[in-house]
Amino acid sequence: MVAALGLHRGQRVADVGAGHGYLTFRLADAVGPEGLVVATDIDDEALDALRSHKARNVVVRKVSPSEPGLEAGSFDLILLSEVDQYLPDRVAFLKKLKAMLAPGGRIAVTNRRGFRPALAQAAEQAGYQIVAEFNELPAHFLLFLQPK
Repeated sequence: MVAALGLHRGQRVADVGAGHGYLTFRLADAVGPEGLVVATDIDDEALDALRSHKARNVVVRKVSPSEPGLEAGSFDLILLSEVDQYLPDRVAFLKKLKAMLAPGGRIAVTNRRGFRPALAQAAEQAGYQIVAEFNELPAHFLLFLQPK
């Protein structure tokens, strides 16, 4: 999964809804010490687990369910892994993420295949196009989105 994201050393990545960090620290390894991963979540227990790792290139932030909590124009990749179905309004959230992408930045969304139609529809309504899809994950999709 991390290899499919095509990350490079020095990139800035956001792990939205990072949970306990299953992907966060793999992303941090992929971008190396020159890069940065901002891991966000709404759950204090998950945030405590993230903070306990003390990775130098990981910043942990508590956010609200409807606010990404990310800097404008800053991220090469924003990852939503098994989280989009919990967003109060997928379309509104995706619209907010546009401003947080660096030039050429992408959104990557992975989830169980049953959630793909709703995500694809929300992405279209939010003004994104699907620029790539990776289908090698068992029972999951991985879509790459960029603003139109």
